[in-house]
Amino acid sequence: MAEKEKNTAEQNKAKVKEKICRALDIYPDVFPGTCTVEIRGRNLVIIRECGKILLYTPDRIRIRVSKGKLQIDGMRLECTAYHRGSVMVDGYINSVSFEED
Repeated sequence: MAEKEKNTAEQNKAKVKEKICRALDIYPDVFPGTCTVEIRGRNLVIIRECGKILLYTPDRIRIRVSKGKLQIDGMRLECTAYHRGSVMVDGYINSVSFEED
């Protein structure tokens, strides 16, 4: 039962953040601990406020982000930078997807 209450509290917290952002017309990434993903064309993805790299192959990179995972699929993928919770991925990008825990 405690797990269900914890999930409900987290969902309510997320809804409050969404309401604040809509009311003030600001982006949700202003809150600390919020992952941001920037895609530049088909060759570069920058992820900020992320955790460790879970999978690293030339065709797929999976990274821990707040409350889930981010997966990048493509060809010749490389992490060209990993510094203070930011990852830069170069290569040919086919897709970027999120998976919640």
